[in-house]
Amino acid sequence: MLRSLLLPALLLTLAGCGGAPAAPAPTTEPAPTTTSAAATTTPPTGEVARCVAADLRAGLGEASGEGQRTVSIVYRNVSDRPCEARGVPGVDLRGPDDPNGPVYSVLRQEADGAGATLEPGGSVSATLTYLTDSDGSVGTLGSTGWVPTELVTTPPGDTSQLTVPWNGDTVLRQDGATRPGTYVGPLAAS
Repeated sequence: MLRSLLLPALLLTLAGCGGAPAAPAPTTEPAPTTTSAAATTTPPTGEVARCVAADLRAGLGEASGEGQRTVSIVYRNVSDRPCEARGVPGVDLRGPDDPNGPVYSVLRQEADGAGATLEPGGSVSATLTYLTDSDGSVGTLGSTGWVPTELVTTPPGDTSQLTVPWNGDTVLRQDGATRPGTYVGPLAAS
């Protein structure tokens, strides 16, 4: 009988001693640190950030060819850090209103993996191929006699744009054509 009275008393005593667990023994190892990817704007060590419009200045080279011409769109890194330029830039030719509107959005060719890491002051270019109003094309392929006033370009992977004055050539517009003679190629080392 004594045993049956002592067992519940012992259990009540042990239940009342449930206090807080003992603190772990101190160690000399530093606590682990964590970082949030959203909190950083610089790439991890060893990686180069993508070039954005704020890093670049754009300009046009000399146009060449007859009927279907080419001109280089040159992008120079004006920042104080290297950046990676890869892909096909967006290109809009803007000018006077015509039956298709004041903006001619140029078709992009597929990227071939070319590109370059641009050191400060380095450059990369994309080739813009465009049709002019040659004798055989007037009135047969699209809007004729249209002279853009500026070229607006968007670096690959960016939404900000750079604007440069157009070179004065007439452009044959082929808005909506599935295989237009005007297109822009991928970035390549200059």
